[in-house]
Amino acid sequence: MIHIPNMLMIGASGRNTGKTEFACRLIRREAGIRCVTAVKITTIRERGGSCPRGGAGCGVCSALKGGYEILEEKTGGEAKDTQRMKRAGACRVYWIRSFRDHLAAALADFLSRIQPGECVICESNSARLAVEPGAFIVVREKEGGPTKSSCTEVLDLADRIVSFDGRTWDLQPDRCVFLNGRWFVPARATAAILAGGKSSRMGADKSLLPVRGRPLISHVADAVRPLADELIVGGDRSRFAFLECRVVPDEQPDQGPLMGILSCLEAASHDRVLVVACDMPRLPAGIIPRMMRDARRFHAVIPVSADGTPEPLFAVYTKGFISAARSALAAGKRRVLDALDQPACTHRHIAIPEGFPLENINTPEDYRRIAGDDSI
Repeated sequence: MIHIPNMLMIGASGRNTGKTEFACRLIRREAGIRCVTAVKITTIRERGGSCPRGGAGCGVCSALKGGYEILEEKTGGEAKDTQRMKRAGACRVYWIRSFRDHLAAALADFLSRIQPGECVICESNSARLAVEPGAFIVVREKEGGPTKSSCTEVLDLADRIVSFDGRTWDLQPDRCVFLNGRWFVPARATAAILAGGKSSRMGADKSLLPVRGRPLISHVADAVRPLADELIVGGDRSRFAFLECRVVPDEQPDQGPLMGILSCLEAASHDRVLVVACDMPRLPAGIIPRMMRDARRFHAVIPVSADGTPEPLFAVYTKGFISAARSALAAGKRRVLDALDQPACTHRHIAIPEGFPLENINTPEDYRRIAGDDSI
């Protein structure tokens, strides 16, 4: 799998789903800020096989002589997808035609033609089998209709399925964000910042500690807002009104983070909830889309650090976890790990990638380190 976090990949269930217009809206927006490269990828299963693009007789597949070919679009004068993207303002637009067994080589060639970290918007379904982009969305008709086989085989990998009613989408392009060299698309989920702790080791309310002129929790909110449709804070309403989001107090005070997670799950508008502690301003964002996808099949998805330590305060939970949390609390168990051990709870551990340590603030020394970090 080739990791390209600076790529947004847009797939579609069929024709006339508004996919290219969605891409063009993004190109027009980003082109005013930075150079954007657009690419359309057409993959072919095998020589002599059916064409994934134009059907019998279109000539796209039969004209391919080698394992792959990369064509650069030079004009924006007609109505082809690549020409529309060029007209929208992309610096460069490419069309990659490749047999599946040559796709890795084609992508390596493509990446050699652009700058590292350059903003990339890609149209493709089947390329998702070879690429882990920053985000992958699939656009489909609101009323349903047949789904292309190339879309069916990657649908479970979509970070967001976007419905098109013939005029507009249920997720507007401006919700897709290119930030610090990575694409983010909000999941149909809630992000919950836990801020109900006593900060006993810190000696002060760490959620409100100043970092670059703003409370620490404001930086955490900035980090998670692009990741989900809804943001809530678990804590005292009187302390966090300035965040301009819903604040959820614990059902019972002083019961620890498990009670905070339970209270946020009960209040969330969505089934999946990304839980983040209030002292984590810098998150390993690259694993969050995978956590969200895995949470479709588990009650909880828990990252694990390099030394094997689970990180339950940076995790995704679903409303299916509520029963396990209540059972643990009723038994006098207040640790999140106790709820994960409940027989009815299904959970999965995933490794935090090397080079992306999970940092939080527990001591004055931790605070001084974070406060002096200009990357936050």
